[in-house]
Amino acid sequence: MEPTRYAPAVARGLDRRTFLATAVAGLALGMSGRRVRAAAPDVKIGWIRPMTGALASSFGPLYIAAQIAMDEINAAGGILGSRLVKVEVDDQGSPAQEPIAMKRLIEDGVKYVIGPIGSSQALASLAVSTPQKIIQASYATADDMGDGVRFPYHYQFNFTSAAQAVRHAELLSRMGIRKAGLLLEDSAAGASSRDAMNRELKAHGIQVVSEQIFPIKVADMTPYLRKLRSDGAQAIDAHVSNNVDVTQLLVGLSRVAWKPVVVGHTGLLFAGTPGAIPDSARYDAVYAATFRALTYGDKEQPPERVKAFCRKILANDVPETLLGPAATTPFYDFFYALEHAVEKAKSWDTAKVKAALDASGGIDGLFGRMNFTAARHSAYDSSVIAMAVTNSMHEPLSKEYRGLFRRRARDA
Repeated sequence: MEPTRYAPAVARGLDRRTFLATAVAGLALGMSGRRVRAAAPDVKIGWIRPMTGALASSFGPLYIAAQIAMDEINAAGGILGSRLVKVEVDDQGSPAQEPIAMKRLIEDGVKYVIGPIGSSQALASLAVSTPQKIIQASYATADDMGDGVRFPYHYQFNFTSAAQAVRHAELLSRMGIRKAGLLLEDSAAGASSRDAMNRELKAHGIQVVSEQIFPIKVADMTPYLRKLRSDGAQAIDAHVSNNVDVTQLLVGLSRVAWKPVVVGHTGLLFAGTPGAIPDSARYDAVYAATFRALTYGDKEQPPERVKAFCRKILANDVPETLLGPAATTPFYDFFYALEHAVEKAKSWDTAKVKAALDASGGIDGLFGRMNFTAARHSAYDSSVIAMAVTNSMHEPLSKEYRGLFRRRARDA
């Protein structure tokens, strides 16, 4: 008689009753749909950040939100069952190092990347990542960073220079300003801001009487301020993004005994940090663009989800002067947009994920609804932005959250 297919199992020491019971149990498990599957492989996420050099300490906290998002997603089971793991490379905060950093990630098989920080750094990085179809989110405010035609695999989750300029001009117009001067850092973001500010101020009937461009980390801001004042500026519209230059701006205004209205980049929130600016240089007429969800009014409080996120930021050892940038970086929203797109595409293939992102509208972002098209890769527009009173940290809510929430400017 020809042996049955069960014979080898019986020969290995299983009696027929035990074997049949095991087989029936396995069949029942399969029919119930509860099959045992191998764990999905981990997915590498590249982190381009300065781990050495002058910018390492100031840029490090800007990645805390990314770690929070990764931890939340991994704790919930990952994305399509895959756990996210980070692969860090050091760019020293230098545009010259970006191609090297990106090539290292590509050699390691990374297809998704956060960083670098800075528009100039991002442009240098994208020269390598775009041809390789790496899906990337940098921290760059220049408007063209959200151009889906020019940079088809790069997505922008922070608000742009143009979106900020809309709110700057609206506030100055409500305040009755008719002549403004521009104060701009010498960077790709500064150049983008210049174009947007000129356009928006003109649209609100405000004349730009002077444009002053200063080198980043300038030693003395007073020559630029004197020129703005002598040219007849009633207010300053400023793209001043780092803490050193914000200090130089306010100290310089004190030196020349000039107190114009100042509106500008979110970096101006530093001006309200206790002890950051000498008392002699502090005054109230400084307004910074920020996410509306990080502001409050007498009748409107921040969303509970944003408060919970801010508490997680505060749980980390972040210097007071860097808390604002830590909370407003784009990387938290990137991870949840990635989760949305991968689950929609049912795949980690970058072409499919890109297609899913480009057809996504109304993704529930931390600071508002995120929308993308194939041509527009900026998640947010001006509707999520408000102008904040920088010097409002003495108020209860702002004080409780160490300045992460600021009072909204009047009528904003």
